[in-house]
Amino acid sequence: MKIAIKAIRTDGGTQVRAQLSQSQVEEYASQMQEGDEFPALDVFHDGSEYWLADGFHRFFAQKSNGLLEMECNVHQGTLRDALWFAIAANKNRGLDLDPKDKRANAERCLRDEEWGKLSYTEIGKHVGLSKMTISRIAREIFPEKQNDVKVVKRQDGTKYKVDTSKNKKRKPPVESQPEETTDAPAYTEDDRLEDAKTQILELEDEVNKLRDVVAVGQWDATEIEKIDIQETIEELRRQNKLLEIDNAALRDSRDMYQNRCSELLRQVKALQAKVKKAGIE
Repeated sequence: MKIAIKAIRTDGGTQVRAQLSQSQVEEYASQMQEGDEFPALDVFHDGSEYWLADGFHRFFAQKSNGLLEMECNVHQGTLRDALWFAIAANKNRGLDLDPKDKRANAERCLRDEEWGKLSYTEIGKHVGLSKMTISRIAREIFPEKQNDVKVVKRQDGTKYKVDTSKNKKRKPPVESQPEETTDAPAYTEDDRLEDAKTQILELEDEVNKLRDVVAVGQWDATEIEKIDIQETIEELRRQNKLLEIDNAALRDSRDMYQNRCSELLRQVKALQAKVKKAGIE
């Protein structure tokens, strides 16, 4: 529908670029004067106001040409809905967002009370960045949230720390779990070994996927994303190495218990044989 230009609000913070390109506005205005057709603007109507969500360059180009009305796709929703729409609007079409603008949008989502609860994958898809890039940005703006450490207690009473901040499946910290009862199975060395194996497999899978993408040239990325992917691979390799070390330590510990158990069994059998030979009841 056509909406009067004076009724379209552009002051609601839905412009997700640091600044508009004046040269782009002038080019659009010239093309419009020559008869080129452009897509309608996207606006959100909250019941009283029309908030511009997508098409700022087109809006100012048409305004500079003296138009009094503009063709618009009208969506029902709030100013917040318009902002969410605007963040994703130029991801795949129109004038591409500057990397700094994409980062600013990612930070806006991560800091938002509601949007920040979304997964890195969901936020990445919405703003046009990879999950790994969103994860890196989150680590930078929320360093205090990266110290997600679980304290695990071995059977011999000693404790060690496991960083679970990058795990897909997290277990609650030991301190927050209820005390073990005789009915609950103990968390054994074999359990910890399996956990470590699972983490290694997940990280190896992620590394292999990234290698495949880079190898076949399917990663259509900006320079900043290429840097991010290299940092991500290095970080995954480092995490993988740490888990391999931890895995080896757990295996050695398990082998020690198994060897000790076998030795005790041999001693028991030897003593039983002596008892039987001596005829002791």
